[in-house]
Amino acid sequence: MDGERLMKPMDLYIAEMEAVDKSDNKYSRPVLVVAFSASTMTIFKITSQYKKKPPQVKSKYYPIKEWEKAGLKQQSYVDTIKTYEMDKKIIMKRQPIGRLTSSDARNLFKFIEQ
Repeated sequence: MDGERLMKPMDLYIAEMEAVDKSDNKYSRPVLVVAFSASTMTIFKITSQYKKKPPQVKSKYYPIKEWEKAGLKQQSYVDTIKTYEMDKKIIMKRQPIGRLTSSDARNLFKFIEQ
């Protein structure tokens, strides 16, 4: 073993994401790993921007209840509107910042099912 940490679903990482306007700009943000294969991972974005969102968007944001235990710096939400596929090697250049608690993971699955 080369010391590489085993990735698990519900791990939180900081990832470089492309800007929404499709420019060449990138920005760093927390992401939640929900699944992965040998070369890619499926993620949800994590956001702290909630208050000014319209109600139909807020209804798709799962509030992370134990955000401090998960390694986040402020109240954050899982944006369940869309999943993203990312190259596993890019994300794994960094160590995970934390992990959803088992309680939040269970509640997230219930939230998505509704």
